Amino acid sequence: MTSVPEFIESLRTRSGISITDQPESWLVHVSRGAHLIEVTVPKRVLEWFASMRSRDSAHPIWSDWMDYEGYDNRPRRDLEMEMIRDIANFIDRALETEDLESLQIYQEGD
Repeated sequence: MTSVPEFIESLRTRSGISITDQPESWLVHVSRGAHLIEVTVPKRVLEWFASMRSRDSAHPIWSDWMDYEGYDNRPRRDLEMEMIRDIANFIDRALETEDLESLQIYQEGD
């Protein structure tokens, strides 16, 4: 993977995932039974947001976000690759975990 847009394109081919293109971001939908997990990935900023809700409610069960700039002097490219890895790991967990209630945006060891 060389960029966030290429990563998003690669997600379009995965089962259980749909993507909504928005003017300033991509909205990644992960459908799991009675739950919907949404990941918002801005197009110009190195941050992302995730939330999970029940299909029959507009209110999230939980939501969280991660950002990557301003903490150290690593090159933007390195931060972008870290963000892609974190989002990919989260989506993998969202698709695979049996216990969705314990799903978190970041897991130690990611």
